Amino acid sequence: MNLTKEDVLHLAELARLELTAEELEHTEKELDKILGYVERLQEIDASGVEAASMSPKGEGWRKDVALACDEYTRELILANFPDKKTDLLKTPGVFEKPKG
Repeated sequence: MNLTKEDVLHLAELARLELTAEELEHTEKELDKILGYVERLQEIDASGVEAASMSPKGEGWRKDVALACDEYTRELILANFPDKKTDLLKTPGVFEKPKG
């Protein structure tokens, strides 16, 4: 599979990466090698290989446990957070482009 420079630039934009001309050229070559290898892997006859199974959802993950902290630590965290409204901390959205 041959990627174009436009393909690589689009992928870089999705990953929020800024590439120099040199990095763009290098990345294009490396991605071509990776995709070529994946194409070769797809040619392998795996008909006799048993499919791997996934563990049940959430198994092996740590539990999300809220940890209490003292008032001083809480105030310190709130004082150092860049964007907040009272006790709510605002973070950038996952799919938003950074401003600026």
